[in-house]
Amino acid sequence: MPKPTFEYKKPKTNNGAMRTPVNFFSYKPKPGPMPGEEEKKVVFSCFAEIYNPSMKDLEILNSKTTKQAVTITIRDPQEDYLVSNKHYVEILDRRYSEIRWNIADVRNDFTDNRFVTILLAVYADE
Repeated sequence: MPKPTFEYKKPKTNNGAMRTPVNFFSYKPKPGPMPGEEEKKVVFSCFAEIYNPSMKDLEILNSKTTKQAVTITIRDPQEDYLVSNKHYVEILDRRYSEIRWNIADVRNDFTDNRFVTILLAVYADE
């Protein structure tokens, strides 16, 4: 009797799962000698699929104390925008309102080239 073979099948992400609008933004420094930042500037907007971080994602966050974390998947923006950990993310959903998310990790899918997975975190020291 032949043994059944079990192969891992990657979860299917499609445009129908990407329902939540997100904004990627940066701050510009305040003019003058006083420290700080002012006025956020939206650098990219798109729709994303949002879900809880996996064990792999939580391992990445072990080096910093985090209050909250989520993982998002967006369509690869190609040359329109390069995801940078110098930017912040705003999730336009009532459950995540008024939260400024830091980009903790970016995973490009080199086999598929259609999506980018981004780990977002709110650090305890902020």
